[in-house]
Amino acid sequence: MTQGGQRAARWLLAVVTFLIIYGCLYPFSFAAGDVHGIADLLGRLHWARTTRSDIAANVLLYLPFGACLGWLLAARLGGALAALAATLVGVLLSTSIEAAQVFETRRVASLADILFNGLGSLGGSLLALKLRSARHGFRRHAFTSVLAEPIAAALLLLWLGYRLAPFALAFSPAEWAASLAPLAAGPWFAPAATLEYAILWLVVGKVLETLVPGRPLPSTLGMSMLALSAALVLVAGKTLVPAEVIAMPLALLLSWPLSRLAARSSALLLACLLAALITIDGLAPFDFRVDPAAFGLIPFRDSLTRYRATNLLDMFEKCFLYGSLVWLLVRAGNRALMATLLAGSLVLGIELLQAWLPGKPADITDPLLVLAAGGLVAMFEGVGGGHRHATR
Repeated sequence: MTQGGQRAARWLLAVVTFLIIYGCLYPFSFAAGDVHGIADLLGRLHWARTTRSDIAANVLLYLPFGACLGWLLAARLGGALAALAATLVGVLLSTSIEAAQVFETRRVASLADILFNGLGSLGGSLLALKLRSARHGFRRHAFTSVLAEPIAAALLLLWLGYRLAPFALAFSPAEWAASLAPLAAGPWFAPAATLEYAILWLVVGKVLETLVPGRPLPSTLGMSMLALSAALVLVAGKTLVPAEVIAMPLALLLSWPLSRLAARSSALLLACLLAALITIDGLAPFDFRVDPAAFGLIPFRDSLTRYRATNLLDMFEKCFLYGSLVWLLVRAGNRALMATLLAGSLVLGIELLQAWLPGKPADITDPLLVLAAGGLVAMFEGVGGGHRHATR
């Protein structure tokens, strides 16, 4: 493990731990409870009922925690002990947070959360060990492209998370029919939605082109579209809509000339299209009011007060969009710092304008997500990433 990899893992572990504690205990409205000792406190934890979306959220929340900790411990403890230690630390962290939630008036302390948080820590540590073994192996490994392009791999996972979370399979033909029902209901003519889906698929195509170099982009993108279409039918609660069905062949058609552009040119074009999409989505329907609302300076305040499943999908989407924008700007030839400043200025401007839009909370969360994305790109692709990828 290189010193740079250790440093990145330590920073990520610190950020992930902070986000776990902040997200699980916000708004920190603790109340005194009649608790007599540790045994009494732990005895107040029960097996509360949970949902598939909550299970997915708990596992995914601790997955990066286990991965970072497992990666750091593997060099000192070896594979099995590192996975065990990362899992135990994850369980201890989760237990401490659930115990604190006994005194938090808006939270429900549950043993089920500890179980699935522990499974997330275990899964993340095993994934880190697998990546580490691939990194130090002499032969080409299935994870080689992930190690070579970690940001592109992360963006692909974020896209899949946004489209398929909470990943619960549907086994009923009635659920499959419900997933296809929008195709019969329409409308089939929705140019704005179709264009949005097409742009996002082209961004996904750029990610796939980076992860699977040497293969024709249209064929890789086409197979991915077929796989996602099938997944949208087989995953509970998901639907296949007419706008995306039309956008898929449109994106395939556009991928041919896009794949023939220089790497920088195609990245810049996609960055501009994605920036326009983010701006339009953020400011629509452009119905500005006279008196602006207050701009929120507490990050994640709005998202943490919503239903967890909705919040999970929203975070996946935003992390994919902002991460892709910074990554594309770097691939277009900008340094990571400049790419982050450009993307951050755009998103901050949108958030400030949203103060004049009813129904759209304006706060500091999204600009902070851009800064986090820029930091990760700088860590894994280099501060001079624009020069590094100039000839790719």
